[in-house]
Amino acid sequence: MRNLEEVLKQKEARMQQLRVEIEALRVVAPMLGAEQAAAAGAGAGGGNVTVIPSTSRQEDKGDLSSFLNDVSS
Repeated sequence: MRNLEEVLKQKEARMQQLRVEIEALRVVAPMLGAEQAAAAGAGAGGGNVTVIPSTSRQEDKGDLSSFLNDVSS
């Protein structure tokens, strides 16, 4: 059986990294959307802009379940 503290530290580090990546995407997405809108306005064609909504911490609860499953195996 894996060391419980080691698994917990790995999961927490991964969750933090994902939070950082999601926040970076939230910052960049509007910039890309504005760039596409400007290109569409200039007659260069356009594309769909995807809005990334804020998420609740419900995903963290799923991660906890996954963590508990990993620990118990």
